[in-house]
Amino acid sequence: MLKEYIKKIVYGDKASSEAYIKYLRNIGMKIGDESTIYVPTKTQIDTTRPWLIDIGKNVKITEGVTILTHGFDWSVLKGVYGDILGSWGGVKIGDNVFIGMQTTVLKGVHIGNNVIIGANSLVNKDIPDNCVAAGNPCKVIMGLEEYHEKRKAAQVDEAKELVKLYRERYGKEPDEHALHEFFWLFTNGEDELPECWDSMMRLGGNYEYSKGKLRKNQKKFSNMKEFLKNV
Repeated sequence: MLKEYIKKIVYGDKASSEAYIKYLRNIGMKIGDESTIYVPTKTQIDTTRPWLIDIGKNVKITEGVTILTHGFDWSVLKGVYGDILGSWGGVKIGDNVFIGMQTTVLKGVHIGNNVIIGANSLVNKDIPDNCVAAGNPCKVIMGLEEYHEKRKAAQVDEAKELVKLYRERYGKEPDEHALHEFFWLFTNGEDELPECWDSMMRLGGNYEYSKGKLRKNQKKFSNMKEFLKNV
């Protein structure tokens, strides 16, 4: 409690994701449920025109992300030509979007639903629904379905590497928490899930849907113990 109190005193509205989102909503931004701003103190969301920003549900904004609704490049033009030329544009981010670290979203950009934006991207044009996009400038790399299949195919190899490195570092077997993103490899939800696994199921607000999918999951190993024996 004391730590949270000190953070609130030091960082104010940026003390937590909840506090920051509450502040942004209060000044006029539209932000949907289940959305998270992971490191508010290192995130810059343009508050000069808050009514221009519309962020959907289940949007994950990671450290170092910048979202802009205006430009001040016209100051150079004013210095030469004397006139003032406004520079602004609304930003709309759809539902179920992940924005990677150190990404910049420029004014006037619309990002669709079910989109993954890679780290260090410069989003300077619209991104359609159901895709993975990255780069400077940001471009669509592949469709979401293709990426889904790619990630499923990589699960066993990535989980095995995680276990090997854990053993090398700590000299013991990893626990449920260390493997909390890979538990679908060795369970289909027949038994009660550990709390750290269950909390993963609750991400995104679609818990019952995810539980239903888990019941139909074709697990690769009978249980976590068998998986560890195969590493």
